[in-house]
Amino acid sequence: MDTLSVMQQTLGVNERVEVSMSKDSAARALTVMPKPKRKAVRRARLRGQGTIFLRGSMYWMELHWKGQRYRESLNTNDRETALIRLDDKVKSIRSGENPKTFEPISVQAMYDAWMLTVETNTKPRTIEDYKSRWENHLSPVFGKLFATQVTPDKINEYLNRRMKDGMSVCTRNRERGVLQMIFNHNSEKIPADRMPKFPKKLSERSFVRKGRLSQDDYNALVKKLADPNLFWLHAILTMTFKYGFRKSELLNAKVSYFSAKESTFTLPAFTTKNKTERVVDIVPNGEIFKMLAKLTEGRKPTDALFTRKGKPVRDYRGEWAKQTAGMTGGSGKAGCVTIHDLRRSALTGMHNKGIGAADAGTHLTADVFNRYITKTKAERQATASKIEN
Repeated sequence: MDTLSVMQQTLGVNERVEVSMSKDSAARALTVMPKPKRKAVRRARLRGQGTIFLRGSMYWMELHWKGQRYRESLNTNDRETALIRLDDKVKSIRSGENPKTFEPISVQAMYDAWMLTVETNTKPRTIEDYKSRWENHLSPVFGKLFATQVTPDKINEYLNRRMKDGMSVCTRNRERGVLQMIFNHNSEKIPADRMPKFPKKLSERSFVRKGRLSQDDYNALVKKLADPNLFWLHAILTMTFKYGFRKSELLNAKVSYFSAKESTFTLPAFTTKNKTERVVDIVPNGEIFKMLAKLTEGRKPTDALFTRKGKPVRDYRGEWAKQTAGMTGGSGKAGCVTIHDLRRSALTGMHNKGIGAADAGTHLTADVFNRYITKTKAERQATASKIEN
């Protein structure tokens, strides 16, 4: 009898089972060979320098830096080029210049963001103009599109449709300008390669207004405005007809702008269209000097210069239309004399007296100054006579 049988007879049933299991375990241990240790593979790149890998035919990069994983395509199937691009990516990430991530943004959302800036820095009248163009025309076409869905073809298609609707070049230029300002303001939210290229602004030279108030019309208006209650309009008429002030410049003027001691009328930089200060010398004790002295007498420096019935003048188009009824202003149509015609009258008058853009101070360049010069047929004929004689 072998040793195992003796042990089974000596021990109980349970003990015999455990001995049998121990024997099987010992046998298995003898048949399983230990696995050889793997040799450590030396990394080609140090930790924190990123790695490249193939994804299809293109190389991609991956970097774990400060608890964040960066992974993107290197857009090349050449390993050497991929390694060079990887180094550039890693340097930008580790220096804090993280790659930009662009999320889809609608044109409506871009308009809302742009309008916040516009409402902060722009005049109310301009704000209303922008809102009207967006809400009535641009929003129905572009509002629901994502920024990347707006292409040059879509913009040209819109402008072409507006042309067929009978809209002028000026109107189309304004609407194109509003859309472009929206995109320029939000350019950082759009991938550079998806930023639409806007068509060039169409020339408006052939649509420049030529209206102008003649000297006879001016004299007739002065007589109409002899009423003391209309002295404020008489002063605006004279100052605009002689010096070419803009309507907004005068309506926003304060008493402090006039200096009787210096004989000057100064428009601060923030009140002018070109954002530069304009100092206008007034003839001491001349017609305009006396008007300004009367308007400012006994009043606070911060008061509005032009008032009507004790309140600042904000809009005088109704009174202007009433006083200029029947005047053509060279347009051939009665009642078509606009307030801006006075500015063209002033610049034409300066030009006829030999005063150029540099001395007039109304415009920064001679080109824009010359666009305001309009001549009557009689003046053109007089010029022709000088040339022929």
